[in-house]
Amino acid sequence: MGDMSRRAALLGVPAAAAGTVAVSAPGTTELSFTATRSKNTLPLSPPLGAPFIIYLALRNPTGQAIGDGSLTAMVVDLIPDVPPKIVIQLKVIFRLADGEIHASGMQIRQVPEPGKLHQLAITGGTRAYSSARGEGTVEHVTADVSAVTLKVVTD
Repeated sequence: MGDMSRRAALLGVPAAAAGTVAVSAPGTTELSFTATRSKNTLPLSPPLGAPFIIYLALRNPTGQAIGDGSLTAMVVDLIPDVPPKIVIQLKVIFRLADGEIHASGMQIRQVPEPGKLHQLAITGGTRAYSSARGEGTVEHVTADVSAVTLKVVTD
């Protein structure tokens, strides 16, 4: 089997068309924006196992609206501290003009907590981000505003 035929078989395309298939190297894009909580169901003293949602308004560094998002999470542990902290497991969707970016993580959360970066794993996406993977950080700057930085790798 020749190189062209082998590539065609692997790609699932006819041998005649295999020479036109472009295989590009993955690219990384860094996105930075703020996420402002506009709706929030997290109680002030959440019980263990409490599910909650947060609806987000997304803005670029100059303050222009760039999309929205949602976070669904569950309280998996309570840390009696001053102030109290909660451990949450979360899934978040950032909905942008060119597609969605999906991410998940686990955080020991205290809001606000400027200067502390919480890790996110990018788990997928849609449209321009259909092959998305990578990681990011969230910093809870104020009680309602978080700074988000995503390093998105796409094919």
